[in-house]
Amino acid sequence: MAASPRPDREARDRPRLRRGPAAFPLLVALVCVGLCYAQEGWAQVRFDIRSAYVERAEGVYQLNATLDFDIGEGARAAVRDGAPFTLHLEIVVRRQRSYWLDEGVAALDQGYELVYHALSDRYLVRNVNSGEQASYATLDAALDSLRVISNLPILDQALVRPERRHEISLRASLDVRTMPDTLRFILFWSDDWRQRSEWYTWSPRL
Repeated sequence: MAASPRPDREARDRPRLRRGPAAFPLLVALVCVGLCYAQEGWAQVRFDIRSAYVERAEGVYQLNATLDFDIGEGARAAVRDGAPFTLHLEIVVRRQRSYWLDEGVAALDQGYELVYHALSDRYLVRNVNSGEQASYATLDAALDSLRVISNLPILDQALVRPERRHEISLRASLDVRTMPDTLRFILFWSDDWRQRSEWYTWSPRL
């Protein structure tokens, strides 16, 4: 007659349930929140630079550009709830050289921030570089103001060599930050709504 298994061996062979950290339920909840954001329209939409050119005024070349973008309903709701919306411009000016790499002449990072001010029920657009600020009654009006860049100084005339060919490149990016830093670290795939345009490059006569 076979001997029955020893009680201590049964205890060793029985699968054991391991307790996770106390924060595990919170992590699961955060993952669910992230999936909900992903399903509620944080998809990418069109974003292009439609046109760009420079004009000289008082010894400085100024950029004028028209951007073509929109934001989805999820991003709009986040802005109305107080999330900051930012537009960032990267501008690079190069001087072309025949037998060597192009020479960098100037580089500029320009930022704009749009936020909803609940007390005044207004949308504020601020030039991050200069601090200048404008107020708008609707979100669409505020977005329209960011779609048209006018008279932005980018290059001093003294840096230009008229006998050489110059090239200007412009790229823009949009960002709606929707979560605090802690949640952004955990839910890195659904934390923000971001878009970036392709480089728009042209060779003006300076």
